[in-house]
Amino acid sequence: MPFDCIVRDADNNPYLSWLNRKIHDHPAFFPLSEDLAAEIGRQQQAVLARFPQGCKWLFPASLKNVDGSKPVSDRRMRDHLAIWLERLSITDEYGHPVKVTFHQFRHTLATRMINADVPQPVIQTLLDHMSPAMTAIYAKLHDKTLRRHWENALKVNHEGQKAEIAADHPLAGAAWAKMSLVRAKVTLPNGYCGAPVQTDCEYANPCLDCRFFITTGDFLQQHRQQRQETSELIAQAEEAGLARVAEKNRRTLGKLDTIISALERTAENQIVVGGQVEDVDAAS
Repeated sequence: MPFDCIVRDADNNPYLSWLNRKIHDHPAFFPLSEDLAAEIGRQQQAVLARFPQGCKWLFPASLKNVDGSKPVSDRRMRDHLAIWLERLSITDEYGHPVKVTFHQFRHTLATRMINADVPQPVIQTLLDHMSPAMTAIYAKLHDKTLRRHWENALKVNHEGQKAEIAADHPLAGAAWAKMSLVRAKVTLPNGYCGAPVQTDCEYANPCLDCRFFITTGDFLQQHRQQRQETSELIAQAEEAGLARVAEKNRRTLGKLDTIISALERTAENQIVVGGQVEDVDAAS
């Protein structure tokens, strides 16, 4: 890593700058937080204190490096990582010390971005992958993990009956693909809508559209969270041209706005029934 490894854009946002050796020293950049940029700045000051005349490396070798011309070796960095892990006493589920490589941090970053629904082209740019196929590996691993948890979970329908297909059934793959679609169709706080994406439904959300639905200020945060998730689904649906999916979620968003607005006006002895504020005694 070169000493001057931070660049800033027109808005003064920091980026880590490095050369991708896999793509013929291709210049690559990654956005940083100000905290991490400040930490790199402290490392730069430590290097300048050791080499007042300047040094071309952010991490110079600590031995046999009088003029600062040598960078720290890969072996030395791995030794430092091993010492750090030993001090932290990090173990696996069996109590054995874990072995971590620097490249695994990169894998963790990519996996977390996939889990956070960051678009694959964006991840490809951030990690400076040579092809979309390299980035797609993380998406496949994520999908495989989700499917394994889904297959292991007990699933029931509205009548309490098991609603699942055996993992070795010929339709298992198609059923998972269908479920992956409906999971992203309409936000539900307590399950998933199993209807096909093309299906129109008078109930944008079973509970929110029910006249018997009752809620209180205790659930205000959950309603706000569902509203945020619904807004994100609408934006994703509009971007993908899924007008029907966007419209279904707009109905849910409208209901949530009504409920949240009502809850924000409620007193301690009031509840919200069908989107209307009522006193507890009147509702009972």
